[in-house]
Amino acid sequence: MRRTPGGPRGPVLPFMHHTLSSETLVHRWDNSTPARLMVASGDTVTFQCADSSGWQVKPDWTAAEFKTRFDPLKVHALTGPVAIEGARPGDMLEIKIEAYRHHGFAWTSLIPTLGLLAEDFPEHHLFIWKLEDFVTRSFPGVTLDLHPFAGIIGVQRAETGEFRTRAPGPFGGNMDVRQLTAGTTLFLPVFTPGGGVLTGDCHAAQGDGEVCINGMEAPMDVTLTFRLHQGKAPKGPQALYPGGFTPPRYATKPWHLFIESDTDAREACKRAVRRAIEFIVERLGVTPEMAYTLCSVVLDLKVSQLVNVPTTTITACLPEAIFD
Repeated sequence: MRRTPGGPRGPVLPFMHHTLSSETLVHRWDNSTPARLMVASGDTVTFQCADSSGWQVKPDWTAAEFKTRFDPLKVHALTGPVAIEGARPGDMLEIKIEAYRHHGFAWTSLIPTLGLLAEDFPEHHLFIWKLEDFVTRSFPGVTLDLHPFAGIIGVQRAETGEFRTRAPGPFGGNMDVRQLTAGTTLFLPVFTPGGGVLTGDCHAAQGDGEVCINGMEAPMDVTLTFRLHQGKAPKGPQALYPGGFTPPRYATKPWHLFIESDTDAREACKRAVRRAIEFIVERLGVTPEMAYTLCSVVLDLKVSQLVNVPTTTITACLPEAIFD
């Protein structure tokens, strides 16, 4: 419950549940952007989010249409900002992630010059996923469990001006942390009056690494509850996650581990992913482009060791349970 500004003797009002549409989309961080909605600490907001393309990509698009019609400058398409009454720089914003609701489809692409293996895949590619309630069977020979989350949840940056949304930071933003699922609580420092929360870039599923540059990019409704803690700003994003680092079904069978070590951690990642791609191509008879797409939405890259300086060991983890 919350009280009116009249003080502790004022009437008690219930917390409010607001809805914010995706009719106005934000493509840049800019702390001069006025808030579309002001809420009180304790209130809940359902953000109606476009896919990361801002409704550009259609479920019937081909790779050729994606190549000629997609405008990357409109990525990411965010809903917000939402201001929280009384929020000031130095405060902490607690964001309880209540729920996600997808709209039945998602997409994953390959774009020249982008992604972990850009040198291996110089051509555009597009794959459209049809989403059921909890799984997708769109990829031949595979059933993938959905674990929806928002790739971007953030507050407005302290710096003035316009900034692309690609890089995350202490303000949150494009973190692509797939553990930011329903039930997780995210804590962010506040840098501007009101905070200015924006969210979007929702993924129906993603592997740790998002190696081809996309997860399952999907329009979603994102429901968040806000609580303000004055003067307790963390140094950067922090979260309380209820656990379950993999869908329970994936734990019912073994995992394929592709292990690589290198003085350059990124090179170790590349070799591990290339081996996973080769395994998927041989196992399913799909193209390397399709195998790379699958890796981006289900393959988990883990840092196995940093102690053997200067060598880093990376393990790419692929669940056997996905194969039909």
